[in-house]
Amino acid sequence: MSSSSRRQFLVVLGSAAVLTSGCFRPMLAEGEPAAAVRGRIALPKIDGRLGYFLGKSLEDRLGRPEQPTYRLNVKTVLRDRDLAIAQDSSVTRKTLIARATWSLVPIGGGAPVIEDRIQVQSGYNATTSLFATRQTQLDIERRLARDIGERIARAVLARADRLGT
Repeated sequence: MSSSSRRQFLVVLGSAAVLTSGCFRPMLAEGEPAAAVRGRIALPKIDGRLGYFLGKSLEDRLGRPEQPTYRLNVKTVLRDRDLAIAQDSSVTRKTLIARATWSLVPIGGGAPVIEDRIQVQSGYNATTSLFATRQTQLDIERRLARDIGERIARAVLARADRLGT
């Protein structure tokens, strides 16, 4: 590539960057609808370890409810599935599958404003050490809960303009 064509390429690339720089706006920037949603959603209390981790993830993304105008309802199911079984019938690979059905409803009642279903999964190796296998499973549950929380929060924040806060 010659020096002049390299210079021309950089000018075009710079022009494209300038043109697209005004297109990006942070979702939670001041004045954006999503920023007004933080702290306005009553978060659910979900039983179990997965529910605890999911609650923490939702609180991190949606904020602690201060003056809630909406309530988030979440139902979760966690199950594991054996994937690889050795000749001696021992399980060597497992998959954890987490499903969540959720809806966002006004505090005063009424039809859900947003609702959806999410399924996430992750696999891990089962070892001969029960302690190591349980710790791995706990880590996977944390990751699955964080992933579900992120997906729910993204869906709510992306539709914040519909919430009229």
